[in-house]
Amino acid sequence: MSQPKRKEETVGKEMSGDEAIAFTLNDIGIKKIFTTYNLPDNLRERLLQYNINIDTSVTPRDSFLLAQAYAMSNNSAGVVIQIPSTQILEAVDIVAQSFIESVPLLIIGGLRSYRDTGRARIGELRTPDDVMSLLAPVTKLRERVVTIEEIVFTIEKGNKEALSNRTRPVYIEIAEDLFKMKAYPLNPAEQKPEKRTPDKNTVAKVAEVLSNSKLPLIVAGYGVIASGSSKDLIDLAELIDAPVITTIKGKGGFPSSHPLFAGEGLGLMGTDIGNKIMAESDAILFIGTRLTQLSTGGWSMKFKGFTMFNNIDGEDVSKVIMPHLPIVSDSGLFIKELIALLKQKIQNIDRGIRKEIYVSKKDQMLRPHSTLWPYDVVRLLKNYRFSKIFIDLSAPTFDMIRFPVDMPIWFTSESIMAKGLGVSGVIQEDDSSAIGITDIHGVFSTMQLLQARRKSKGTIIIFNDEGLTYLDTTKADTPVIGKANLTLNVDKQLEKSIGAITVYSYSELKSALSSSQNELRVINVKIDPTYDSIVLYRI
Repeated sequence: MSQPKRKEETVGKEMSGDEAIAFTLNDIGIKKIFTTYNLPDNLRERLLQYNINIDTSVTPRDSFLLAQAYAMSNNSAGVVIQIPSTQILEAVDIVAQSFIESVPLLIIGGLRSYRDTGRARIGELRTPDDVMSLLAPVTKLRERVVTIEEIVFTIEKGNKEALSNRTRPVYIEIAEDLFKMKAYPLNPAEQKPEKRTPDKNTVAKVAEVLSNSKLPLIVAGYGVIASGSSKDLIDLAELIDAPVITTIKGKGGFPSSHPLFAGEGLGLMGTDIGNKIMAESDAILFIGTRLTQLSTGGWSMKFKGFTMFNNIDGEDVSKVIMPHLPIVSDSGLFIKELIALLKQKIQNIDRGIRKEIYVSKKDQMLRPHSTLWPYDVVRLLKNYRFSKIFIDLSAPTFDMIRFPVDMPIWFTSESIMAKGLGVSGVIQEDDSSAIGITDIHGVFSTMQLLQARRKSKGTIIIFNDEGLTYLDTTKADTPVIGKANLTLNVDKQLEKSIGAITVYSYSELKSALSSSQNELRVINVKIDPTYDSIVLYRI
């Protein structure tokens, strides 16, 4: 046993390593963790003792998918405990996607031993540093704990870093030797997440530009949602009477029903009115966006106005465009300061832009067809209200970006490194009003999870074109519909293994959506692979 010289610096109780982990997670406010069936019994008991809910999956990949969905849905850290840590490598694509998409994950792994490494233990790589090295490109912070005294401080630090500024995954590796020892953990340091504040002079310049602009435009990204500033964005837009375009991931950050909403996406992914306003605007304020290939249609947007670019990460401010005015700060703090300054300069502006937006809004027209196309499904879903929407973006599901969303309830990935969010989001939400949208590949990657969680609540819709189309970015920067050469006809398998309801027509889909449900409802919608999209082109 070891003990610090000054007992008053500790939590005042001797603990084993597993109890110190549970104590710390409880202390920093963690209510739920995700893990696999082989979580050590002693650690499981300690977590339950400290009132932490344990979500257990069969595979590490499933637990990471659920943690990612939880983090996005709750705007907080998704905590994964994986012992041994080498099994994390089964989900490295999900960790990478979370890193790129700014999803906070607190990953706690187990190092087999810190005292006698390299003895070919079960689940051990060649050196004790290998897992950390492999995770280095896709984690924000990596720390190793080899004494019980360090556990509280290090986990607390990891949680803080995961949630500070640009949120991302962190990895904490704890030696499993500590589960067999006891010591006095050091007191919590009460480390709180940090948010980068905007430069006041820069905010003043933005306010000056916007107050003198004839037609300002706001482009809002996921940073608005991540910073919890959707209501402030509405106040800002109404104050300066500026139309708002959201990115694909930023949908819901500004209400689709608002008279200043000019659509989602830019360039070839944008709406006609959105692209027209962007081309005519003399001042464009980008807030919390990276201007991804997907949201911009391969960076195809056209504009000539004065550009102001806000992002929490300075690296992303000038990757796509060189803004006239960069603003590196938390989007929420920036919007609040900007509103305060503008209220001193502006009152009751009416640019007449709302009428132009209203007149431009009309339903998309498709050529006559007798089979189901993706937008047919979107049209029907517009008649329903959902508590949360989780979507795996792909060629057959892409028309869902035109689904109207009035609140921050839309969750997706624009990097599309790992599919499964359309399934895992609904399962972890366990809400009959939640819906997940995926394709046949998304279902295949989560089949084991679906089979294990049949008792969950919610609806999952499979846009099943038998895998015959995909998002192709090899022909040009603009994503287009590509034609695959492999047919996946698995209707019987889906019906038998996960109880899917196969539908071939609009009326059958409507009936399936209206049917009562006591467990997870999976609807296998047969999409004609020769469909037209209202957004994507075929080449």
